[in-house]
Amino acid sequence: MNRWIQLKSLSVFVCLVLPSIASAEVLTWNFTMDEQQIKNGPESDGSTNSPGTGSGYVSYDSSTNVISYSLTWDGLIGDVTKLHIHGPADATKSNPQHILEIYGPPAVANFPTTTSATWTDSHTLETLIQPGFDPLSPEQIVRIMTDGTAYVNVHTSVFGTGEIRGNLGLPVPEPTCAWFALLPLLTVRHRMRRQ
Repeated sequence: MNRWIQLKSLSVFVCLVLPSIASAEVLTWNFTMDEQQIKNGPESDGSTNSPGTGSGYVSYDSSTNVISYSLTWDGLIGDVTKLHIHGPADATKSNPQHILEIYGPPAVANFPTTTSATWTDSHTLETLIQPGFDPLSPEQIVRIMTDGTAYVNVHTSVFGTGEIRGNLGLPVPEPTCAWFALLPLLTVRHRMRRQ
């Protein structure tokens, strides 16, 4: 009888709990930024020969439709004038289309336009309307990001088309409470094997 109750609890867990865990997905991107990733700069290989570097973290929570990011840049030659996520474009190309506006436009209060800084923000992902391009829905934006064809471009007063760039690459699913939710399942299985 005890084994029957355990099996019944296990089937309820699998049928009800696991699908809800699977539907709440958080994707993350960690990347570096440098001048070598720029493809439309003045150097023969399209780079900028800037000593600037940077790093970034972007996450998207599909259950809340919230995008979060933290971007750090250091040692730029010029002051930051614009900062966007562009795409779609593979790592060998540039694309003037933005998929996420971070700074310039829009105007952002207290945004650090200096040669070394960090900017962190979080907001609901909304349809992007950029003059000269078709509007992009949140679903289209996420698809470009998950395809690995998005990049952060840091535009400066010296390099108007971008001084450093960071290709986001493919996302990584963030560890969630799913593993904690699986613990009861593993415990039941262990107890059943011991009996």
